[in-house]
Amino acid sequence: MFPSADTIPPSSSSYPVIQRRPRSRSFGAGTPTFSSDLAKLKAACSSHDHNDNGSIVHSYSEAITIASSFDVMGSNSPLSRKLTLEGKEDWIEFMNKSGAVSSSGGDEDGNPTISIHLEKFLRYCFDFAYKMPSSPKNRNKTYGVDGGVASVSPLPLQV
Repeated sequence: MFPSADTIPPSSSSYPVIQRRPRSRSFGAGTPTFSSDLAKLKAACSSHDHNDNGSIVHSYSEAITIASSFDVMGSNSPLSRKLTLEGKEDWIEFMNKSGAVSSSGGDEDGNPTISIHLEKFLRYCFDFAYKMPSSPKNRNKTYGVDGGVASVSPLPLQV
């Protein structure tokens, strides 16, 4: 008779059988994933009347409402440690920096029509949250005694 996969047999009969703990399903639940946020975006956009690809909105208010539901914008996300979005102006500035906002033509009052591509904005949010900072430039330079920059060449390889 073989032991079940959920138990470890005792080395001798005097020790009790040890039950394995089930694997935790909560591991990683606090880390936002692009696929789950994309599913939220598609669900939110499908409930509204949107044009061709479904992820373009034409007002900052609607974009903020949808984007604020993304897990990557949550309080435990790495993005929240890098960025604070307190008011509508902060959101608008962040969206404009993302490259997801375009304006074209105008309405009958002369106001430009904006288009906010929310999937592009979502990708920007994840890049901003998880991208490593660029490596320091001029790593091979050191500062001289007089404050000037002295160039240091790499050591030759020893073969």
